[in-house]
Parts: sequence; structure tokens; C-alpha cells
Amino acid sequence: MSIPSIPIQTLSATASSSSAPLSEASGSLGKDDFLKLLVGQLQNQNPLSPVGDQEFMAQMAAFSTLEQVTNLATSNEQLNQTVATSQSIALLGHQVTYTKEDGSTAEGEVEHVSFDGESVTLTVGGESGVLPGTITEVR
Repeated sequence: MSIPSIPIQTLSATASSSSAPLSEASGSLGKDDFLKLLVGQLQNQNPLSPVGDQEFMAQMAAFSTLEQVTNLATSNEQLNQTVATSQSIALLGHQVTYTKEDGSTAEGEVEHVSFDGESVTLTVGGESGVLPGTITEVR
């Protein structure tokens, strides 16, 4: 599949004229960036040699795939958060051993589970802020 070339000035003008910049910070293009490039391509194509139906359909299929992968990643992230929450709640009342930030180990009973936005922390033996991933043993 060949994609007709678009002058760099056209891409710059198309990207900079919108309110959302290209995803330079993440180093990848998102679905909005892809759609902007597609619209820019359609607006600036050569009228004597327009994009063929097959090429256009392939680009639309790529856009659809990108959107579905983005949706899948979002769902996966939500599922991971739900699993972490459930596993942390299941630790309530159990004796655990965990690794502290300084590398030493400590143990105690899980007394409390805190949900702070996207993270889950535990209170173990009176010490709050214990990350579930630091637990090495459950009794």
C-alpha cells in the first residue's frame, strides 16, 4: 500500500492549526493524530491522482484497528485496577510479611486498605503506605 506523500509544510500547518498538539511527549501517534493526518492527506491530495478506494479503505481499517486497540488498552487498565483492589481487600485480617523501602522486612496484620485515585496502599501493623507488590508472604 502506498500512501501519497504530503508536503511537510502541510503536515505542520495541519497539526499546528488544531488545539491539540501531536503526541510528541509519548513518542507515538494517537488516534486523534492519525485522523488529523488522514484529513490533511485528503484535503491536500492531487486532484489528478486521488487516493484510490483500496488505499482509503486500508487507511480507514488501520484507523479502526488503532481505535479498538486503544479501547482494549483502556479496558485492560481498568481490569488491572479492579484485580489489584480485589486482591488487596482479600488481604484484610491476614498476617503478611513485606519488604520495606530500605530493603528490610517487616510483618503484621493488614488492618486497612486505602484507595488513592489509581493506587492501592495497605496499613500493616500500624504502618500505612505499604504497597501490595511489596508483600512477600501471606499467612
